[in-house]
Amino acid sequence: MKKTTFYISDFYYINPEDEINISDIPPLLRRKLSPVDKVLLCTLNKVYSPDIEELVFSSAYGEISRLKSIISQYQEFNEVSPAQFSGSVHNYPAGFFTLHKKLNIPYYALASGENSISAGLVKAILSDKSKVLFCYADNSGAACIINKTAGKIKCEFEASASNCTDEFAAFTDFLEGKINFFKTKFGIFERVGA
Repeated sequence: MKKTTFYISDFYYINPEDEINISDIPPLLRRKLSPVDKVLLCTLNKVYSPDIEELVFSSAYGEISRLKSIISQYQEFNEVSPAQFSGSVHNYPAGFFTLHKKLNIPYYALASGENSISAGLVKAILSDKSKVLFCYADNSGAACIINKTAGKIKCEFEASASNCTDEFAAFTDFLEGKINFFKTKFGIFERVGA
């Protein structure tokens, strides 16, 4: 199988117990953010670079708490708040980030259940853009810049199915260099020269 070479220029991740810093978001907007929004914005702000060409966001559950809230609201009052509804769609956090940073770039939002990190990484790696900002967010989050030409961590991807019981833990260990292989359902990510 052919391997795809890519680089990780920068990365940042948040565990569920970590403090989330979104102090650069105006207070009026900050109070409207869901936990997923906060995780995404915190991780993206740590690695954001103005020369990124594309954003890939993945989440297993997305805005499930908002969705549950509007379902309850509809069942109880037979109506739904338009503001709550617009914030409940899966791509809302990525869209909010592009608006907040005034970015005019393509972005993708995807979900693949427990395989959402690897699905998002594959999308970022196979992009035709040179510099892609990838982010995963649920109750934890990770963001990294995928670069086609150079970066701190040289990696290769090979499509071949494997099992991964906890993608987030394996991915953060891979980023930190604790493991050299991140084996997923979609393929194997390998740190080269580590």
